[in-house]
Amino acid sequence: MIEYLELTIKNLTYRKMRTFLTLLGIVIGITAIVALVSIGAGMTKSVNAQFDRLGADKIFVASMVAGGGSGEGLRDKDLRRIEKLPGVKAVIPVVTLIAGSDFKGEEKALPITGVPAKEAEKVFSDAQAFRILNGRWIVSGDRKKATIGYNIYNDFYRVKVSVGDKIEIQGNEIEVIGIFADTGDNNQNSRIFMDFDYLREIMNKGDEITSMVVRLDDVSKAEAVSIRIKEALEKNHDTSSFVVLTSEQLVKQITDSFKVIQVVFGGIAAVSLIVGGVGIANTMIMNVLERTKEIGIMKATGARGSHILKMIVVESGIIGLIGGSIGIVIGYLISLGINIAAERFLGANVLTTAVTPALAGFALSFSFVVGIISGVYPAYRASKLDPVVALRS
Repeated sequence: MIEYLELTIKNLTYRKMRTFLTLLGIVIGITAIVALVSIGAGMTKSVNAQFDRLGADKIFVASMVAGGGSGEGLRDKDLRRIEKLPGVKAVIPVVTLIAGSDFKGEEKALPITGVPAKEAEKVFSDAQAFRILNGRWIVSGDRKKATIGYNIYNDFYRVKVSVGDKIEIQGNEIEVIGIFADTGDNNQNSRIFMDFDYLREIMNKGDEITSMVVRLDDVSKAEAVSIRIKEALEKNHDTSSFVVLTSEQLVKQITDSFKVIQVVFGGIAAVSLIVGGVGIANTMIMNVLERTKEIGIMKATGARGSHILKMIVVESGIIGLIGGSIGIVIGYLISLGINIAAERFLGANVLTTAVTPALAGFALSFSFVVGIISGVYPAYRASKLDPVVALRS
């Protein structure tokens, strides 16, 4: 085996450019697999963590009119209808919008979420891990007040926003009474919370509702209650104008989207590995042709066909291993880069990828197997060479 390895290293370093081009397909394929699996695992972990925070006792109802659905959006009458359904403990309406703001002379569009003040802290601190850094949540009676996300406080405006400062929204001065700690989610960090009714009033939204959080009295009835909600809304709405999702369905919808992305990248990785395998086979065939006389001498001096076969197969397997090793390193670096970018642009802990020893071991084994399989035909061809014919070449 040592002799085979020595010959393999000698042959691989003899034509460096050919070896490099042969490795390229395997490197790209393994890089794609490692990066894909690590990202997929990170996304799944992130979604499951979000599901744990949301809780299984909630159903989410959202208007789809703004997103392209037809018909009328959700209204107060829909909320009252859902409140009366069996299995429903409470319904919390939410209105989400973008409004112009002015803070110390700097004007910016500001994402605002309106929730009933008396329900705000209970629903959102439990479901989405909002914690107060300074000040307090909005409570009943807080009409011209707001609790702001960490990014709004820290770097949304040129000047940091503090508790007691006032932000002008739609011509109304809104006092900041609280600041959230960093939630780890860039979207959640970049919005403010105001009283539901007051926000609708100053934005002239009438009885419009963007979404509703439905709390259940029994988690086991989530599916049945979601069906009742759909049936109740279908009486006055086009089915494309709203969506009803249990926490579990919401997570499934997100993970299904991830799977589509994984299939696409998986296809790219598979094609790269096939190309890499063909490249290895082609290189080994060329090596056999160039080394015909060498193989003839080896056979004439006592080497059996099985020895030649093993030598070529080991050589192709080593090419697969080298390509796989490089692919794992590049995949790890991509995974590391994604973690840094995710923390920078999405917030801490939103997406954490990892190249585990099991993943690295699988990728290395897989690349070795691809190399071995790719070398079988050239090895078989070399093992069947007639030494007399080979020596004459």
